[in-house]
Amino acid sequence: MTAHASFVLSVADIAAERAFYRDVVGLGEPVMNSNVWVEFKLDGGSSFCLEQAAPNKPPLPPHGRTQFLFFVDSLDEFEKRYRSQGPSDAPEGIRCEQTGIRAVSYQDPEGNLFRVTDKQHR
Repeated sequence: MTAHASFVLSVADIAAERAFYRDVVGLGEPVMNSNVWVEFKLDGGSSFCLEQAAPNKPPLPPHGRTQFLFFVDSLDEFEKRYRSQGPSDAPEGIRCEQTGIRAVSYQDPEGNLFRVTDKQHR
């Protein structure tokens, strides 16, 4: 059996989150793109999806037990892009030394945590 995973993040502002993950994280143009669902294709057939939270049901608070890990061409280049285009009030990235790889945790515009590492460390 071949399994492919899709990850869904419920967000309050889908337009801001779409732009962040498309432009800052570098996921490219979404393959599905609406005002309630945005889907980015990832390598290996997996997907990263954003879902607009219902108006009367806000998304879960950030900083949960789950973080997404994105592999980028250069962690240093990502850091520069994040500092220039990411959330203006975001704290410094948090180094993730316990993983044994050079990874850094960041926050998206709604405070959701995600990790970034160089593709070469995969």
